[in-house]
Amino acid sequence: MTKCLNITNGDGAAGLLRASTVAGDILAWHDLMFEGPFPAGLDLEATSKLRAAYFAKAYPKDGDAARQFQDRDRGLAAGPQYDRIVLWFEHDLLDQLQLLQLLDWFADTDLGDTALDLVCIGAYPGIDPFRGLGQLTPEQVATLLDDAAPVSQAQLRLGKAGWVAFRSPDPRAIETYLREDLGSLPFLHSALSRHLEEFPSVRNGLGRTDRQLLELISDGNEEPGALFADNMARETAMFIGDWCTFRHVGALCNGENPLLQTNHGGPFNYPPCSDLPMAEFRDQRLSLTDTGQRVLANDADATTLNAFNYWLGGVHLQSGQPSWRWNAVTETLQTS
Repeated sequence: MTKCLNITNGDGAAGLLRASTVAGDILAWHDLMFEGPFPAGLDLEATSKLRAAYFAKAYPKDGDAARQFQDRDRGLAAGPQYDRIVLWFEHDLLDQLQLLQLLDWFADTDLGDTALDLVCIGAYPGIDPFRGLGQLTPEQVATLLDDAAPVSQAQLRLGKAGWVAFRSPDPRAIETYLREDLGSLPFLHSALSRHLEEFPSVRNGLGRTDRQLLELISDGNEEPGALFADNMARETAMFIGDWCTFRHVGALCNGENPLLQTNHGGPFNYPPCSDLPMAEFRDQRLSLTDTGQRVLANDADATTLNAFNYWLGGVHLQSGQPSWRWNAVTETLQTS
C-alpha cells in the first residue's frame, strides 16, 4: 500500500481531507503568512521560531504557537519517509504564500523515491463564486486527486525564486518576479499583486484591507460579524480570516489619532485577544472618527497620524523610516 502524506492550508481543509476517501496522513500547514515578519536569510527552523514568537504576542490566547510550529515542521521533515506527498492548495494569497514556502523547502530536500504531486485549483464546476476548498464536500475534494500532477523542476525553481522575492527587504523584488513567466504556477501573479496592495497607499496611507474596512463602516456596516462578511465579499480570492480582520479593526481604533471608534468609547475587543463574551463582542458597533473620515476622503495620510510598526513579508514598515507606498493608478511601488 502506498504511504501518502497530504499537506494543506489549515484545519478546515485538513478536516475535509480527513472526512474524504483520500488516503494517507494529513498535515495542516498553519501560518497566517500575509501578516508578521518574514526576514530574508532564515532557514525553516529559525523562521518558525520567529513566527511562533510573533503569534504568541499577536494572538496570546490562541494556543501554544511554539508547539504548533514544532509539530508542523516535524511532520514536514518526515516527508521523505512517505511514498508520495500531495500538496493541496487553492488560488488565494495565503495558500499561494504557503505553497511558495513549501516549494522552496522541497527544492532543497532530497526526497529520494518519494513522489511530489500538486493539487491547486481556482475554480470548481457548479460553485460560483469559488472561494476555496472549504466550499467543497468531502466527496468533491476526493475527486481532485484525479487531477494531481507531479511537481516539476520549473515549479520548484519558481517557488524558490518567489520565496526569495517575498522575503526581500525591497518589495520591488516582487515586482521583478511578477514580470517572469509564472505560467506553471498560474495563481501566483494575482496573489502576489494582492499582497502589494497592502502597502500604504500614496493617496491616504491605507493598505487595501484597512481602506475596505473604513469604506464599509462609512456605508453603515457597524456590526463586527457583518463587517467581516462584507469585507470578504470584496475579495476576489478570499484570504483573510475573521480574527485577522478584527485585528485590523482593533488597530484602526487605536493610536493617538484613531480612525475608528466603538459605541462604548473603549478599545475594540475581539477573541482570541480578550475574554469578552461573544454576545458582548457582537454588540459592539463601529463608526469612523472625524480623522477617519478625512483619511477616507484622501484629505489626510494615515501614516503621518499614528505610529506604525509592522511587516509585509520581508519588508519592515516603521514610523520615521523611509516607507514603501502603493500607487493604485500605476500599480507600482514607490518610496516616500
